[in-house]
Amino acid sequence: MRVVVFKLLMVFFVLSSFSSASSDLCDINLTPREFIGATNSLNDSLDLSESLLQSSKALLDLSNSLVLAGSSANTEYVQAMLELSKDIGVMADRILKMADKILVMADNIGDMSDRIVETQRIQSRNLLKTQANLLRAQVNFLSILK
Repeated sequence: MRVVVFKLLMVFFVLSSFSSASSDLCDINLTPREFIGATNSLNDSLDLSESLLQSSKALLDLSNSLVLAGSSANTEYVQAMLELSKDIGVMADRILKMADKILVMADNIGDMSDRIVETQRIQSRNLLKTQANLLRAQVNFLSILK
């Protein structure tokens, strides 16, 4: 069925490559090299799709055989898989708890950096006032000395 669809698509592509303005079927828009390249590309796509179809059929057959063998599956294997899933769940919970701790730590660092910035602002204002006071004091002393 798929082969037929792809062949129909290829025929449509070939027909669409002919000029629609002229009824002469020998008048095409593509050069022979472009036409051959397009045809080769379609053939490659067809080959690839057939290969993918075969792979999917093999995967389906494998999955069907596993479903049918489910009653005779190794219970130790199933138990080990369940235990592994449980361990992965525990590990995921621990990772989430650690992530929560990291977020709290990041918030604390952010608060501390805000405090540092505010302290620097206060110190800068105080330094400017101290400089202004010293300058005024120097002016006062100079006026006394004159």
